[in-house]
Amino acid sequence: MNETAEPVTDVLLVEDEPADVHLTRMAFEEAGVTARLHHVNDGREALRFLAGEPPYDEAPQPGLILLDLNMPHMGGLEFLQRLRETDQADAIPVVVLSTSDLERDIRASRQNGAADYMVKPLDMEQFCDRVQRLAKDWNLPLVEHAPSPTPAPSPTGHRDASPEVPRKGGDHATAPADTRGEGVPVLLVEDDPGDADLVRFGLRGSAREHFEVTWVDRLSAVPQALDKVSPAIVLLDLSLPDSTGVDTVRAAREWFRDTPIIVLTGYDDEDFALRTLEAGAADYLVKGRIETSALVRAIRYARSRASLEGRVRESEARMAAALEGAHLGLWDWRIDEDLMFFDRRWGELTGLAETEGTGSVALWDGAVHPDDRERRDTALQRHLKGETPRYSTEFRVRRPSGSEAWLQDAGQVIERDRDQRARRIVGVVQDITEHKRMEQRLETLASTDPLTGLANRRLFMDELEREYARMRREPGYAAGLLMLDIDHFKRFNDRYGHEIGDQVLVQFADCIASSLRAGDRAARLGGEEVAILLHGTSPEDTEHTAERVRARVEAMEPQPDRPNTTGVTTSIGVTILRADDRGADDALRRADDALYAAKSRGRNCVVMNGSTREEEPPKD
Repeated sequence: MNETAEPVTDVLLVEDEPADVHLTRMAFEEAGVTARLHHVNDGREALRFLAGEPPYDEAPQPGLILLDLNMPHMGGLEFLQRLRETDQADAIPVVVLSTSDLERDIRASRQNGAADYMVKPLDMEQFCDRVQRLAKDWNLPLVEHAPSPTPAPSPTGHRDASPEVPRKGGDHATAPADTRGEGVPVLLVEDDPGDADLVRFGLRGSAREHFEVTWVDRLSAVPQALDKVSPAIVLLDLSLPDSTGVDTVRAAREWFRDTPIIVLTGYDDEDFALRTLEAGAADYLVKGRIETSALVRAIRYARSRASLEGRVRESEARMAAALEGAHLGLWDWRIDEDLMFFDRRWGELTGLAETEGTGSVALWDGAVHPDDRERRDTALQRHLKGETPRYSTEFRVRRPSGSEAWLQDAGQVIERDRDQRARRIVGVVQDITEHKRMEQRLETLASTDPLTGLANRRLFMDELEREYARMRREPGYAAGLLMLDIDHFKRFNDRYGHEIGDQVLVQFADCIASSLRAGDRAARLGGEEVAILLHGTSPEDTEHTAERVRARVEAMEPQPDRPNTTGVTTSIGVTILRADDRGADDALRRADDALYAAKSRGRNCVVMNGSTREEEPPKD
């Protein structure tokens, strides 16, 4: 054990007001009393503490009890009466700490066994002085060289702490000297010197924070004071020589855009207080009822709220800049009220509004393309039910102007009720029309032959494999496959050049496409070679379609920019997909063999189910 440690006495504080508990602890520390303070909220808990009942079974017996009178469950007087029924009544002195100075409360306390009665002071210095006297009266240990309480200055006497003191009619600013270093800068606008002294002295009594007070006695003196100090808080009287009432708050607000203002007034009127808050005040305190703890709490709260509001403004500004830069529209749907807020950008993107505003969520239904509404609703309802972590979907909108655009809509539920039903969801919307166009162009490039506009080989092979999968699922299902090319196409290229050859190939592809049903697929496999997949067709219909294509190719009219190129014909090989095929290559091989057979038979004809090449045809 440290033999030089200060002696300690256990003190039980029975108090339900947290601010007074804190003030008492600070006062003991400031006064240099080395008591160990234990705290309970009411008389009932105090009796359990003294009886050593859980959770106080290991708590020490106090050498002194500090007791508030007005507490829930069991007040101070009832506690004194119950204490007198125990063996501890004569062993532990009880000192009442109360805001009441009524003679009946003092007399009742002493009659029920209180050893002393103290009216709770309004400032720290007086409280420290009383605590030191209490320590001496009840032999509580004091730290060696404990600080002596500083006498409180007279509110109306000479102010040694201030180099200058404004009087009635003055318009200059003054700040009290203090040796504790930098503190919270406070601007006090108060014309009554007595009230100003009370505020300044009260702030000096704060144990947790240090305040640097600058005092002016009229509103017109504020600009001069601002040349010397940048206040973190403004304490504003509403009855000044040059301004009165709520207009004083409005005028001060012009100077203090971001600095919180606390109104000090003699009016105790709730409606008037509300008007000051609406005018821009952060808080409202009535003179004559302002205790140091209340004033400090009001300052701390006002500064915290101002700081939070500043961060919110900065966040909102950043959010607005981000939304504007990303061309995002914002919406906020209060589901239980069926009320949706939307900003200007949302109105522009949907074409439903020119400025920000509110309306029913049914606004969306007037904009979403009917073909996309079910998909949008499904995605939204799944998120509202909690099935997905966020809501996101894409859909088209039809604007009142007649234009159509693609939008991406995304959001998240930010509030649910106790039954986990969604109450509020916030989201953004973005125009992705150009992205969709680019996506479509890329998809087209990936699946389409750029010259003819027919499907490319990759898309055709994928679709052919899907036909085989369908045949396995649906016995009896059949599909036809055609392979064809332009007869003697090499001669066109050699005689007229590749540009004319490409034109012939494009016309050939257009003729084929116009000869097919909507669901059938034609693809350019390479060079002038084209394949056709006929869905759900019989062998007879497949051969009939092939003959129709051949005839239409033969009947193509020559184009004006393609002179002397008449006589374009095609040879076609035909087969039917079989269930026992090992894959698409089997069918393609049969169709290719049939095509070679058609070439061998003189071209411009259709051959069905060629199995072997009857002869090697010419190269073209």
